[in-house]
Amino acid sequence: MKIKIDDIKISARIRIDNTDISQLKKSIEEIGLLNPIIVDEENELLSGFRRLTACRELGWEEIDAVVFKTSDNEVKKLDIEFHENLGRIDLSNDDRLNYLQMRHDLLSRPKRKSPWYYFKKLWDLFFGLFNWKKK
Repeated sequence: MKIKIDDIKISARIRIDNTDISQLKKSIEEIGLLNPIIVDEENELLSGFRRLTACRELGWEEIDAVVFKTSDNEVKKLDIEFHENLGRIDLSNDDRLNYLQMRHDLLSRPKRKSPWYYFKKLWDLFFGLFNWKKK
């Protein structure tokens, strides 16, 4: 579901480290928003502050969001924010190198040719055997 960014309410956050979001902005600009933010029924942000900030700075007016029913249960809201960030770890340098190698391997694979390519090759071979000229 799309929500207007200006309609999203932001209350106190667990994470107080507002790290640089330039890489996140670049990623969203190039690929798009891969994971929607999470809000409650009142559009209060539960998870995705950095994604929201990046999209706002990119000039987006709307953002993809998942609405999570909390029924004004503040503990549940806090738990959602905590667990969303708990499993998140930065990629190690080895992970980054592995990604680059896998990406390079995929990009350097020979492209698969279409059946029409082979048909044309056979067609040209056939005409070449009889020295016929195509018109």
